[in-house]
Amino acid sequence: MEQLPSDGRQENELRQVRVDKLMNLKQRGLDPFVVTKFEVSALSSEVVNDYESFEGKTVSVAGRIVSWRNMGKANFIHIQDSAGRLQAYVRLDDVGEETFREFKTWDIGDIVGLSG
Repeated sequence: MEQLPSDGRQENELRQVRVDKLMNLKQRGLDPFVVTKFEVSALSSEVVNDYESFEGKTVSVAGRIVSWRNMGKANFIHIQDSAGRLQAYVRLDDVGEETFREFKTWDIGDIVGLSG
């Protein structure tokens, strides 16, 4: 197992990645600190515990990204809200290139809203 540097280099690198992402958003005229409204139709636990009643319907959930598995053109993320966790599957062929490119700029810790 590789030993992590104890002088804070890794933390500085992670911080720099996030600063670069923030600068990119600002260059595109986007402000991540503006409060926006997203209509949530269900909490994660409602979807997980009563999936059958949501099947075939569009549902909107929001939460913080807590894990991410990148499989190239398909990704799995877990978002956590006040009621629990929910896994989302995001695939290039389903959302289109522009949306997928924007999705790939997201990061663990970001608060997002998803519909599907």
